[in-house]
Amino acid sequence: MNLEEFTAQPFVHHDILNPLLWQDLQLLPDVRRKLLQIAEHFTKFLNVPDMQIEDITISGSNASFGYSEFSDVDLHLVVKDAAEQEELFNAKKNQYNSTYSITVHDIPVELYVQDSGQTHHSAGIYSLTKNRWIKQPNNQAPVASPQEIKRKARNYSGQINYALRSGDLAVAQHTMSELRRLRQAGLEQQGEHSVENLAFKLLRARGQIDKLRKYIDKLTSAELSLEEE
Repeated sequence: MNLEEFTAQPFVHHDILNPLLWQDLQLLPDVRRKLLQIAEHFTKFLNVPDMQIEDITISGSNASFGYSEFSDVDLHLVVKDAAEQEELFNAKKNQYNSTYSITVHDIPVELYVQDSGQTHHSAGIYSLTKNRWIKQPNNQAPVASPQEIKRKARNYSGQINYALRSGDLAVAQHTMSELRRLRQAGLEQQGEHSVENLAFKLLRARGQIDKLRKYIDKLTSAELSLEEE
């Protein structure tokens, strides 16, 4: 990707929640029913015996005032002791999201499994199970400047491009882990409006994160394969 393609304003702020999903601060009934149906389908796809779902939530940009045309609906199964099977859940989640292209009012739905004991950092978190806010978003404009976000995104993109040229699985995996660590650190310190999170989301919207993920899958497949001499 040409770095000049980065927009200087990756974060948009609105005075209302996405009207395709919300009426004032209440989730539209048809949206809630459909998301619960999707969650049930995802649960069956996971096929994990004795999985204890404590809640089903949505979060991220479409549960706040910072949504854009690139924003997904982040749909989480909140599961007890999910961290004990993190690798399984991540693999199943990636498989599900790659297999099914699900939308609600033309907005893509992304599925996740979240450990119930893990703190989830988001401007807004809404419980579909209870049909109420767990964390109601504040209508506050972002504090990070577009220049800061663009600069950080350039840095991250450089790391990704290096990994994509490396041909080294360990390098690619380390790059992905480091990007996620930096994003998590930003979320913990400044929330969704942190420079790290907004830069990560910009790269994800531009397809860079998915490109790195697919590259890791490709290198992993090659490493596990036995080629004919």
